[in-house]
Amino acid sequence: MKGIKMKKILVPTDFSKCSIFGLDFASILAKRSQAEIHIFNAILTTNYYYAADPFVIAPPASVMAQSINENLKKASLAKLKKISQRNSLNGLKLNIHCETTTNVHYEILNYADNIKADIIIMGTKGAGNLKDILIGSTAERVARFSSRPVLVMPSAMKKTPGKIVFASDFTDEAYGIFPFVRNFAEILNAEIRLLKVNTTQQFKRTQDDVILIKNFLKKFGSKYKWDIYNDYMKEEGILSFAEDINADMIAIGTHGKKGLARFLRQDVSEGVIRLSKKPVLIVNLKKYKNKADIIK
Repeated sequence: MKGIKMKKILVPTDFSKCSIFGLDFASILAKRSQAEIHIFNAILTTNYYYAADPFVIAPPASVMAQSINENLKKASLAKLKKISQRNSLNGLKLNIHCETTTNVHYEILNYADNIKADIIIMGTKGAGNLKDILIGSTAERVARFSSRPVLVMPSAMKKTPGKIVFASDFTDEAYGIFPFVRNFAEILNAEIRLLKVNTTQQFKRTQDDVILIKNFLKKFGSKYKWDIYNDYMKEEGILSFAEDINADMIAIGTHGKKGLARFLRQDVSEGVIRLSKKPVLIVNLKKYKNKADIIK
């Protein structure tokens, strides 16, 4: 993992204002890492044959559906070409692509796998009502299910980030994901602040936390500043600390909980994504489960 270079950056877009946040930041990352940017639009379409037998669809209906999808793709490609002409993207290697789908987040993840993207960068407006909270935004779903790092951008970043909070419990899993976070920060020449949040429900003695963090520093170097922060909830502690030190970004791991497990216990990363006004970098813990999984 150490020294890995960004080669391909995937930026899904729905052409909304917030989706452009991710594109502009991707341009900063691409210029610093010589990566190419893939701008992708997953076009949500209706399942035209939901109530029909797929083996007895009338040919005219099939032709009509195909024609609709082709027109949607043409319109999408025209928009993709237009946004690829943004000044921030001048001089960069760009690829544009679109697909029709009935499942947007699945199509984004599938395309990321096809091109072997190093990171997915998405803009989001966050949850705005009960439906969004229960179902989740597309960016939240991509972050939850992706095995690749995902950067969620809830607002435009007016400058290159100078300070990134890495929030962790500093157990074995953290050793696996930190090399990516460290490399990401090095590309941007940003400082990393290590953070351990304690709550009343998951309380640990300060002495024990200090040992955890110092063992972590033995592996990755003593140059990183670190803090232990107390709050009622981990999400609130992470966000409050990031505000207190005027951090530009938050980095955190996710277990990518699915199905019933997610409803029984929400991943902290999802709460941070939903509530944060700052960009959040999500790295899936399942890919690097412990110290032995670190690529040296």
